[in-house]
Amino acid sequence: MPFVRCSVDGCNQKLQPILKPDPRDRDSWIYPECDFCFRPVCANHSADIDGQILCDRCRREREARQQPEWLDLGTRAR
Repeated sequence: MPFVRCSVDGCNQKLQPILKPDPRDRDSWIYPECDFCFRPVCANHSADIDGQILCDRCRREREARQQPEWLDLGTRAR
């Protein structure tokens, strides 16, 4: 079985399992992953926001959605 690697921004860091329910069965091992996209993520590319682990990719998308859609240019009708 190949190593599980981080999937954010071209990072190839090998991940260590968080939990090994059956140490002999590698398919049962649990690795750290983003709580939104469910992709494997290393500690360098993840952040704990509101009790959830977010990868940098999902965090950037979340911040982009929170920006205002309209920009007030001061051209209001009088």
